[in-house]
Amino acid sequence: MAVASIEFKGTSFTLSVLHLKTSNLAAIRADLVSKVAQAPDFFYLVPILVNIEKLDVSIDYQAVKTLIEELNFTFVGFTGSVTNEQRKLIRKFGFSFVNTTKVNTSQKVTTLEKVVTAKTDIIVEVPQRPLYTDKVHRGQIRSGQQVYAKDQNLVVIGSVSAGAEVIADGNIHVYGSLRGRAIAGAQGHHKAQIYCQKLEAELVSINGNYWLSESMEQHWGLPVYIHLTDSELTSSKLI
Repeated sequence: MAVASIEFKGTSFTLSVLHLKTSNLAAIRADLVSKVAQAPDFFYLVPILVNIEKLDVSIDYQAVKTLIEELNFTFVGFTGSVTNEQRKLIRKFGFSFVNTTKVNTSQKVTTLEKVVTAKTDIIVEVPQRPLYTDKVHRGQIRSGQQVYAKDQNLVVIGSVSAGAEVIADGNIHVYGSLRGRAIAGAQGHHKAQIYCQKLEAELVSINGNYWLSESMEQHWGLPVYIHLTDSELTSSKLI
């Protein structure tokens, strides 16, 4: 008997959810354009679910999808607590509708936390996580390279070049210069931190909260660690 070439399996992913508070597409566009302009690489092709439960009027579903894709997000579908008629209409138009699931109260989970504070909020669910092991990368991470430590801390014994990207679900340690992009707590770990011997980054992010280079002037070129304080990024000198 031939072995099947494909297999379907259930799994879970962290998706950004765009909560619409208005059906005014011009207002939605303006807020998204403003947000994307702050960190275009950070938002490029990010998968987006659109939550429409706060809208008390009908909306042009096709126009919403077109707008999301025009701004280089990846449109996944719609979600939210809506009527069965709305769900049927959305699916009739050929779009996916993702049902929200109830959380088992016997499991330890944290509340929803904001990733970006703006008129248009993007939120993700943040579960509690166990202690992380370390993924160690020895040598320079060059422009165009990406190193991801899934369910681990990332330790880089070397420098991160401009145009490179380091990502970890836990902490990031760079024993060298950090010139590219560093994204810690990628799957929702708000206590993650970023350490480096020389801060010259294009972008740093912890649990979705991010800084561009102009926000790092206070400790630019210095050995620092970056962490979250009350959902705001904070940097401190290492020595």
